[in-house]
Amino acid sequence: MAFNWFLKPWPRVWRLFLLAASYYFYYVWGWRLLISLIGLSFLSYWVGRAIFYNVGGKKKTFLVLGVICNLAVLVFFKYYDFFRLSAETILGKLGLAVNLPLLELVLAVGLSFYLFKIISFLADCYSGKAKEYPSLLDFSLYVAFFPQLLSGPIARADEFLPQLVGGGAKKIEDIHYYTTLLMVGFFKKLLIVNYLTANITDDVFTVPQNHGSLVILLAVLAYALVIYLDLSSYSDMAIGFAGFLGFRTPANFDAPYASRTIQDFWRRWHITLSNWVRDYIYIPLGGSRHGRLRQYASLIVAMTAMGFWHGASGHFIFWGFLQGAALSVNSVFLNFKKTLALTVPAALGRIGNFFSWLLTFLFVIFGWIFFRVESVGDGFAMINQLFSFQNLNEAFRLYVLLAIIIGFVFVAFEKPLISAMTAVQRRMPLAVWVLVVAAAVALLYRAGSDTLPDFIYFNF
Repeated sequence: MAFNWFLKPWPRVWRLFLLAASYYFYYVWGWRLLISLIGLSFLSYWVGRAIFYNVGGKKKTFLVLGVICNLAVLVFFKYYDFFRLSAETILGKLGLAVNLPLLELVLAVGLSFYLFKIISFLADCYSGKAKEYPSLLDFSLYVAFFPQLLSGPIARADEFLPQLVGGGAKKIEDIHYYTTLLMVGFFKKLLIVNYLTANITDDVFTVPQNHGSLVILLAVLAYALVIYLDLSSYSDMAIGFAGFLGFRTPANFDAPYASRTIQDFWRRWHITLSNWVRDYIYIPLGGSRHGRLRQYASLIVAMTAMGFWHGASGHFIFWGFLQGAALSVNSVFLNFKKTLALTVPAALGRIGNFFSWLLTFLFVIFGWIFFRVESVGDGFAMINQLFSFQNLNEAFRLYVLLAIIIGFVFVAFEKPLISAMTAVQRRMPLAVWVLVVAAAVALLYRAGSDTLPDFIYFNF
């Protein structure tokens, strides 16, 4: 970090240093992964240049080529085994015994996220949104910038590249806010996520048949916390650390469990990914421009594609389909509501808002069941076990219930808590602030578990 600020007076050297640091960070995960990152960056840069300058009047051809090349890499690493098994099954039913090679590919960490950045860049060059074409150095740094490399947020080129001009920011914009984000991120991951994962969710979701309805319900609530706090903790830390380097990063979560509709939920959940799906899948499919039936179909296809992106497995696809269907039903309801144009008394409106929130929350957390299990059948089996109302007297750790309660209270008051923590730090003298932050980090480290499981999105 010290080198980052020391090299600011020499913008090109500074950018080279950040690129080298980003490449080294990725190299730690594996040199083969680094080669793929560099290779795709180099190829995409020149394809993007051909699109931007409309070389030979073939910018659409270059766009298709660039998207296909990048998606082919993703499909090969992420879905080869899925398609291999499917092809063997289909050919076997046709009487053709074929054994395709088992490659045992290891998915490159962060591959999906930096490919999304590349594809959005190519699409923006095609649409004319990109007003100036970057240098190879700047483009490579945009793709590989290490705080955002592994799990996002997915920054767009027009958000990131202007921050490189002239050596970027000359000071840390809001050191107290970024420090708060880092501490909150550590708290989420080290304490709540790790504790709930180790003490209830992994066990119950692996063998739900061994547990009663009450414990399964607690596990479902716990996983709703785990997936939100795990994903948002990485985003908090990525935003905070990028802020310490002088970079602004788009927000990725905005109190999603406070949403009153499923549409509102997807505007608040993993915002940069949701926006990417909207801009580069839903809208190109037609969006809301070609009638309501086309809109509903586009929603279902876009969200099913998002589910498939999470993994080549039926439960992810089913989860995505459920989200798309719910968004379609939500749109039908909103259109119907506009048609009626009813005036609702304030008291009834508040009651309606509560039940709207409750219905959305229940749909989301039950949807996470299909996200977490290994198959659609396992998901329905778990729901069936939940509503069997058996073994209601099964013993469970009271600390687990306490952790779930603390987790949801924290989620409910997360935004004002972050604001309050930031405000308190701003009033502290520098020496006191340094001691308090150091003590808080040490306390979180000591209170956390000895092992730190990977972030959930490292798998995607």
